Amino acid sequence: MQTNRLTYVKNILIPCLVFSTASGAGTGLLIFLFKWAASAVIGLSSTVYDTVHEHPAYLPLLLLGALVLGLTAAFVLRKVPDCRGGGIPTSIAILRGLTTFHWLKSIVFVFGSAMLTYLCGVPLGNEGPSVQMGTAVGRGIVRKHPAWNRYIMTGGACAGFAAATGSPLTGILFAFEEAHRRFTPMIVLTSATAVIAGSTVMKLLCSLADMEYALFAFPALAELPLPYFWTAAVAGLIVGFAAAIFTMAYRRIRHLVKNTLAGVPFTVKIVSIFLLTACIGFISGECVGSGHHLVDELMEGHGVWYLLIVWFLVRAALLLFANNADVTGGLFVPTLAFGAILGGLCGDILTETGILPAEYYSVMVVIGIASFLGASSRTPFMALAFAAEALCGLSNLLPITIGVTAAYLVVETLGIPEFTEIVVESKAEAEHAGKTAKVINLYLHVAPDSFVVGKEIRDILWPPTCTVLSVHRNSDAVHHVSGICGGDILHVHYQTYNAPATFAALEALVGKQHENVHARVHTGDEHHHVPEV
Repeated sequence: MQTNRLTYVKNILIPCLVFSTASGAGTGLLIFLFKWAASAVIGLSSTVYDTVHEHPAYLPLLLLGALVLGLTAAFVLRKVPDCRGGGIPTSIAILRGLTTFHWLKSIVFVFGSAMLTYLCGVPLGNEGPSVQMGTAVGRGIVRKHPAWNRYIMTGGACAGFAAATGSPLTGILFAFEEAHRRFTPMIVLTSATAVIAGSTVMKLLCSLADMEYALFAFPALAELPLPYFWTAAVAGLIVGFAAAIFTMAYRRIRHLVKNTLAGVPFTVKIVSIFLLTACIGFISGECVGSGHHLVDELMEGHGVWYLLIVWFLVRAALLLFANNADVTGGLFVPTLAFGAILGGLCGDILTETGILPAEYYSVMVVIGIASFLGASSRTPFMALAFAAEALCGLSNLLPITIGVTAAYLVVETLGIPEFTEIVVESKAEAEHAGKTAKVINLYLHVAPDSFVVGKEIRDILWPPTCTVLSVHRNSDAVHHVSGICGGDILHVHYQTYNAPATFAALEALVGKQHENVHARVHTGDEHHHVPEV
């Protein structure tokens, strides 16, 4: 009994409470500094664009500044590839064990590279870098405890998302619905503990610095009456088709940038994006930046239908090229802006035709945001939680659910893949380019005090592609005890590009193996016999 208690404390309480709390608190502090810096940089960028717009003679200076920023960003991204692209797909690939990274470099250079993006006004957000930096903080906290790595990194990623968006429940759901796409007690505990710690630190520091904690500060929405619920379904269907087109465009542009334009130097691509952003920003400030200001304006009813269409098309094209060219920045807030534009467009049509009273225009904007988020990212529960937490949508949760469901139904019916998964797969392919995979069958002895003891097989974050084919129970174990026991023998099957690293990851979970364990490693589909305990 005493041994079981010590194992429980060592393998569950310590990682779930102590390390997760440290990871969340550290992430909360870091993201506070990041948001504060980003706010100042975005404000400076807006001032620069306003000034140049009023005094066109300064345009050459604007382009020169964009050129310098682009060259600097390209230099950083070439030297530190971990900073490239959206932070959420990068973090997901890391959390699933598909790619590796250097945690300290990620914190320092993602922070700095994102500032270059915001200063130029490239339409990317700060939640992606926040998630990636939270992942790096978690890695730094447990770098000497490899068995807990992916759990604590998950907590840091969730804390980063929650701190960046002011949405703790959505941050916790990020672990289940997007990061791992599975639900386990360990993930619940680590993500919830980290989010609580991170959100508490973030909220405390925001109150001390007189900085806004919430992502948006919307007034309470009017409650959409039941006779108008059908408008939510219509808006959801429209948004669903738009999300499908957006995803298909993402794939086409990714193929164009990564294949057709493969011969174009990386620096030229980055500099071109920065110069193009400067030119577009000079023409219209609504088409650059993360899109946060655009959501605020649309919630207040400031939008003309034909301008909304132009803003959507220009922002979408610029964002897709920037993200696929691997400029540092997130897609979450820009995605919200797309949803807001579509919802505002539906609201304009419905109110101008007299079908919907004008007081419910903002409700349509929120439905558009949630529907686009749920459909494009395949995260309907995150979309609903975010609408309730950050968009004051609790009183309209039923029509929002109708819209999200309709949009999700469209993309599922059309069989459109989720673009985050496309990026994750491409990052994994790039990580293992030129390597040959090995298929391995292996028998592992479970050490009595190892990390997996007392846990169910489904609750453990095994290395990628690793499947436990069978468990040979230790004859001395109590048979009614649930979970893996010390002395058990696990028959595992997996594919790996780095056999020593994968074996080390397995040893971190089940304990040190005997020196002759490699004699039980096979490739192919041979028949195996369970070795004696």
